[in-house]
Amino acid sequence: VGLGVAGGLVPSPSALIVLLGAIALGRTWFGVALVTAYGVGMAATLTVTGLLLVKLVDRLERRASAGRRLATRISGLAPMGTAAMVLLLGAGLALRSVASL
Repeated sequence: VGLGVAGGLVPSPSALIVLLGAIALGRTWFGVALVTAYGVGMAATLTVTGLLLVKLVDRLERRASAGRRLATRISGLAPMGTAAMVLLLGAGLALRSVASL
């Protein structure tokens, strides 16, 4: 619940833009309503996610303990896989930019 409240209270740059746009259009209360709805929605989403994780923690721990060997192997390969993905995407973007010249 604390996570949801904290996340809902954090100022957002997009919320500020919406509020300033509403003020510029002369509809201040509509902008305040939109920003409030955004904050409440963010807080609700984070609260529900946190509560689901609390409820599912036992299941997650059981699955984690059962798959420790696989997780150890995957975690050893993760840095190489990530590096390969970054390299391939970078090469693809570079080739695409050269081809457009």
